[in-house]
Amino acid sequence: MGRQMYSHRSKEYLTLHYETVKLLQEFVSTKNQIFLFSSTGTGFMEASVRNCVRKKMLSCINGSFGERFAEVAESNGITLVKLAPPLGQPISTAELDRTLNENSDVEAVALTHNETSVGLINPLKDLAPIVKKHGKLLFVDAVSSMGGTEINVDEWGIDVCFSSSQKCFGVPPGLGMGSVSERALALSAEAHNKGWYFDFKVWEEDQKKGHGTPVTSVIPQIAGLNTALKMIQRNGGKKWYFDLYKERNMKIRQGAEKIGLFTFPQKGSESPTVNCINAPVGTEGGVVYEKMRQNGFELAEGYGPLKKKTFRIGNMGYIEMSDIDEMLKNLGNVVSSK
Repeated sequence: MGRQMYSHRSKEYLTLHYETVKLLQEFVSTKNQIFLFSSTGTGFMEASVRNCVRKKMLSCINGSFGERFAEVAESNGITLVKLAPPLGQPISTAELDRTLNENSDVEAVALTHNETSVGLINPLKDLAPIVKKHGKLLFVDAVSSMGGTEINVDEWGIDVCFSSSQKCFGVPPGLGMGSVSERALALSAEAHNKGWYFDFKVWEEDQKKGHGTPVTSVIPQIAGLNTALKMIQRNGGKKWYFDLYKERNMKIRQGAEKIGLFTFPQKGSESPTVNCINAPVGTEGGVVYEKMRQNGFELAEGYGPLKKKTFRIGNMGYIEMSDIDEMLKNLGNVVSSK
């Protein structure tokens, strides 16, 4: 990202663009188009709705970011069906199947793969076949899971799968990247009032013509993503990276348990990229967050309904095991001195 800036129409950028697209296609196991939006992941979220849904959508909600997907759809005039288990519980295959049986007129299912507000991951591999059995589109918010755990776009039949640069790949924010299926592109071609900036067909046309993107690209972020994907390849590929996330995540979770702290979500559904931890009895999560910040550690406050009850510890991006050891030592001191 420290290289000399160049135009998004230059040969240098076009080489970078198409190489990054290819690397990301390989990473998420897809032959679908990959678009590199100059936006956050929420831009891709809105694009999925505006390009592909005409009237009705099922939104699976496990927390605040599932609620955001629902809010985006409603703001675009879409009628919503909501599937929302108790906070901390994942979407179940049985409930998804039942809901689709009862609402056969929905056109698409929106799912947050990894709900960072509660530190929970949904069983996407198991849920995707249910959506496909009913013949529905599948939109996956993979903002905090892409790069941190396995996603097989084509095998699982995901129509739109999007993420953001600032999470598991450890790149500054500003790049929304995602895959778009042929079915989604066909629906986009027939869509009305979908806007221009996030029109899938506009992005597809420029990409196929060799122009890269229809608008100015966030070149530093794309260069950073390119570097991250090559770094993963050099170190052993996806399995190495996913194993690293598991190792760091378990180190944080087990370390928290040793000082008497436990995660919020249902056991077995904990996120591999962020731990949502119940605050100590008698202490608000924000107090733990502020004290850790004073000690030089940037954790995250609780989010939404859990703002006061929890705090969160992510392990996304570049983190050494020694950093986790030092953080846990300080966390133990903070908890014992409450």
